[in-house]
Amino acid sequence: MHFVMTPWPDYPAIADPALPRWHFGPPAQWMNDPNGTLWHDGWYHVFYQHNPGGEEWGDLHWGHARSRDLVQWEHLPIALSPQHALGEQHCYSGCAALDAGGTPRILYTSVLHDETHPGAQVLASPLDADLTRWTQDIAHPAIDLKTHGGPAFERGWRDPYVFHAEGRTFLVLGSWLGDESVIALYENPAGDLRQWIYRGIIHRAPKSAVTFFECPNLFPLGKKWVLLTSPVREVEWCSGTLDLKNYTFHVEQRGLLDVSDAFYATQTIVDPSGRTILLGWVQRFPKGRGWNGRLNAPRRIWLDAAGWLCAEPVLEFWKLRHAEKTFPVQDLGDQPVTLDLPGDHAHDVDLVIERAPSATVRIEIAGVTVAIGADGVRFNDRPPVPLAPATTVGVRWMFDRSMIELFVGERAVFTKVVPFPSNPTARLTATGGFAKLWTARAWALRATPPKMEIQS
Repeated sequence: MHFVMTPWPDYPAIADPALPRWHFGPPAQWMNDPNGTLWHDGWYHVFYQHNPGGEEWGDLHWGHARSRDLVQWEHLPIALSPQHALGEQHCYSGCAALDAGGTPRILYTSVLHDETHPGAQVLASPLDADLTRWTQDIAHPAIDLKTHGGPAFERGWRDPYVFHAEGRTFLVLGSWLGDESVIALYENPAGDLRQWIYRGIIHRAPKSAVTFFECPNLFPLGKKWVLLTSPVREVEWCSGTLDLKNYTFHVEQRGLLDVSDAFYATQTIVDPSGRTILLGWVQRFPKGRGWNGRLNAPRRIWLDAAGWLCAEPVLEFWKLRHAEKTFPVQDLGDQPVTLDLPGDHAHDVDLVIERAPSATVRIEIAGVTVAIGADGVRFNDRPPVPLAPATTVGVRWMFDRSMIELFVGERAVFTKVVPFPSNPTARLTATGGFAKLWTARAWALRATPPKMEIQS
């Protein structure tokens, strides 16, 4: 097959000054959950929920893109489309995984027009080595709720996520069972991703506490296992131990992955270097602009010595930096220290701050207030995130026209959609004790090259 790189049509959305310059998204229309994130044959692949016909949720397809470096993305043809002739209404969220033979497959939740049918998890397979064309086996679901061998889950039984452990193949998905929201575990003994055995419930909560465990991800980090859930509020993480003899998950630590309700619906990639890379959907952009939704800057995640989940942007974003600006070492107090930042509404800032235990340092940028104090880190009115004990703390943020991602001390992350244009000036103050700005460096960030698609 011969591929030709051709530019996208001149969508009006591309000219929108509020459109983020380097955060990934389709050139127009709606996107939500990242799906099927995968490293394969030298490429990072990202699939995502996409409405190609409008800028609001609906008619869900799977968009598709790939990248060599997590920074510059090539748009590929839409991977999955609802098979209306077979009664399929939407292609809901799911995952991509390699089968026992090393072939990438997609598992997704098929939503049918027939409301009396409980739905199914459907397998899709590639028709070419470049993963640009896919076929969906709707007639033979990999798991059908009518025959899955487990309890009578309700219709909201969805978002499969495949993982491998101890030489075995499993998946988790979210559902309702009676008055509980639950995460169910299945095993695929053959490794072909086609026939699954119900193994039990590994996580649960009353519906009164958790509306639904959307987009569950279960994966190892070091010697522990991490469970991510999107429970119709901020994304939560739990770390602990996975017992595959008794099919149980024992939670030891928990917290919020991102303190913002704008970050949601996670997926991960493990690349050849061993990094676990996190992607999520950034939501709550204004309507009426011809586009809506972006992905976060891919983050490397790990567990620190205390078992807390940590995150930072992947190193590859350094290649977008230019026009470096440094600021002098200076004390922080009641009078604001102002940092005039470089770049046309896109910049990357790295600070190192020392503070006495009694001091509270405040940073104001793009409508976000970061307060670093004795109780940890607070972003605006969100609950505090505890910091690891240290006399200094690193602060970084990445700003992209109408969105900002902030990282404090590796444990605390906050993502926000902000009005465009926003003032790119940062203000720093301190109260209650000694505080000093030791390092302050800022860079403008280049836009990624024009988005392209591959056509056969």
